Amino acid sequence: MFTRDRAPAAILALILLVAFGLRVWSLGHGLPYAYNLDERAHFVPHAVSMTTGDLNPGYFINPPLLTYILAAWFSVIHLGGVEQWFADDAGAVFLAGRWISVFFGVGTVAATYFAAKAWFDRRAGLVAAAIIAVAFLPVFYSRLALNDGPGMLPCALAMWASAVVLRTGSTKALLAGGACVGLAASFKYSDGAVVVALVAAALLSPLSFKQAFKGLLLAGLIAIAAVIVTNPYLFADWDTFISDLDRQRKFAAGGALLGQPERNGWWYYLTSSTWSLGLIPGLLAVAGGVVLLVRKRYREAAVLGGLIVLYWLYMGSQSRFYARWMLPLFPALAILAAYAVTQIRQKVVFGAVVALALAPSLYTTVRNAIVLGREDTRTETRDWLVANVPQGTKVSFEPIAPTEWYGSTPGGGAKADPTQQWQRFNRNDAIIEELAAEHGGARRTANFQNYERTLTPKLVDIYRREGVCWVVTGSTQYGRAQAEPQRAPQAAKYYAALRAQADVVFRTDPTDGDLPRYQVDKSFNYVESEFKRPGPEMIVYRLRNCR
Repeated sequence: MFTRDRAPAAILALILLVAFGLRVWSLGHGLPYAYNLDERAHFVPHAVSMTTGDLNPGYFINPPLLTYILAAWFSVIHLGGVEQWFADDAGAVFLAGRWISVFFGVGTVAATYFAAKAWFDRRAGLVAAAIIAVAFLPVFYSRLALNDGPGMLPCALAMWASAVVLRTGSTKALLAGGACVGLAASFKYSDGAVVVALVAAALLSPLSFKQAFKGLLLAGLIAIAAVIVTNPYLFADWDTFISDLDRQRKFAAGGALLGQPERNGWWYYLTSSTWSLGLIPGLLAVAGGVVLLVRKRYREAAVLGGLIVLYWLYMGSQSRFYARWMLPLFPALAILAAYAVTQIRQKVVFGAVVALALAPSLYTTVRNAIVLGREDTRTETRDWLVANVPQGTKVSFEPIAPTEWYGSTPGGGAKADPTQQWQRFNRNDAIIEELAAEHGGARRTANFQNYERTLTPKLVDIYRREGVCWVVTGSTQYGRAQAEPQRAPQAAKYYAALRAQADVVFRTDPTDGDLPRYQVDKSFNYVESEFKRPGPEMIVYRLRNCR
């Protein structure tokens, strides 16, 4: 029989059901092509390789815990021959990997409930869980086989442990918190920053300084042990580990990306939270911190606020920034927002504020799920190319899709029709060297991030000389140069030359003719209302007087 005492459990079950439904909605978007280049490059392919028996990832730009989890998962659901499975049907493998993110995403919602309950009460737990359940970015990254979403779970559990330590001085909770910190860092190095909350909680707990210091020392050893256990080749492949860490550090601090005109990381993270977490939940989180101070609950304010402010200050000081890098803070922000809401005693007002906090995020998340469920513009473009460009034709492709999309690497991932492959013609080192020698330019590697700065109108002449009469472009590349023309001055001239000397034979737009300006996050997650389908604007040119 349903009773008042069972109501919180029923509400939590409903929240978890909604969280699950939102995360599986359009889970197979884009497949068989993993259009998110991070998803295509980082975890699933390495996990597939591990299933052959070599457990050394040989790659530490990201910690390998998720890779090990995926390798075990693939081996269980497809007994034997995972590599062949990936070669035959990469889309199915990526979909299987995304299910792991779904499970972790729903687990994060549950963990946030228990964390907020430990910090304040059951009402706060339910509100905090609901915020994470529907917030745009946690849902979006629960649909990708990446570490951003799963890494939130140990962060939420660390917030639970910090609350218990602060309230009771429990040594067991402190040690459990150490394990959570280690696991967080094992998903994503920066997620280990949740240690700030655990340290502050221990020092402000009923424990004496000596007890707190001893407990933190043991917790630190457990955290280190968790990192080593989940990264067993850390020492065995030390040189690779150090080299990859340095690459990651240089990437974060290596200067603003082309197409990222924002230069103030602190301001960017504040403004991006209005859509990644939600404007109302963000304001409520600030209000929750203020209420804690007004009510002289300084210990809670120090632990929650200290983590949020210090992490925000550090990440905002980097040269590059993405909204997803704030995901480790979302459980703490949701807890503070929930605390602010629970200060409202009138039931009608309380319900109205909760609805106001959840409805905009839910609307954005649902609209995004609908958009992702539609055909990607890159898939449509590839279908057109297969139907209209003869086999063996030389085509210049911008780096706007995973390798197998070009149909040039059989067995390298998604199924490719072997009768419909093109001779791919991309900006490579040889061409860049040639142009540098001819025109005194500096040689640049023409990778995904740097491609626009390798362009020059002289490339159009090279196309003709080499018999490359078809050119495929996408707004996730040329949009970078349009956003910051002063940083890629030759790119504008190249596209002008292309427009002047070629005919547009195919174009597809993910919007209704109102494509937003390129933005490093929004152009890839389609959060803006202008997007009606996923993918960039795609244009196929046919050069005139070209044989």
